[in-house]
Amino acid sequence: MPEQADRRRTDTRRRVRAIALKMFTEQGYELTSLTQVAKRAGVTRQAVLHHFANKEELLTSSYEELLPALDAVIESARAHPPSAATRIRAVEEFDALVRGEHGASLVCAQVNEHALRGLTAARTLQQRLGDLIRALATGEGPEGMMRGRLALSAVVMAAARGRELGGRQAERHAAALAVARSLIAPETASENENENAEESPPPPPGGSRSGPVRGAVR
Repeated sequence: MPEQADRRRTDTRRRVRAIALKMFTEQGYELTSLTQVAKRAGVTRQAVLHHFANKEELLTSSYEELLPALDAVIESARAHPPSAATRIRAVEEFDALVRGEHGASLVCAQVNEHALRGLTAARTLQQRLGDLIRALATGEGPEGMMRGRLALSAVVMAAARGRELGGRQAERHAAALAVARSLIAPETASENENENAEESPPPPPGGSRSGPVRGAVR
């Protein structure tokens, strides 16, 4: 019986947190109250306060679970020599985080970046994301850092802007990875384009594949 009670408390805690993260993303961290979260979760405000003293504690608990997984991606990137392959592997591992259980936390962090600046946990998360951006940077200058930051933003965008982007979730994530790869491994993207061009059959002698255009002015 005690184990069942503990399981129920854990389930309620996770459900409340998942609903809160979704609401923070949909309507903003500052505009969401724990009373609203409790109402959507179908529990009393007191039940929410039993698990989380305030919104900051709720968000902090989510980030504390995310950070070890994010640190693993960063350490993996640092453990390999800087290269296009290392950067691609890192962004693919980050994409797996976004598609997994930590996706809601990462999306919430991006959507509410400015509103959360005063929160210690949010600053810590932004510092870790900055570490990953530096690992993804293609050079020391501003352009290299921009490429790393935009690559991460593209991956999170696939989850955060689904309604605007259209398509199925798998299609959005595939598109995001393609964009990210073109940003952090431009030499690889150029090689792929050259390979595709080489594989394309040459046009027939004397004109295009589609033949003469009817009605053309002579």
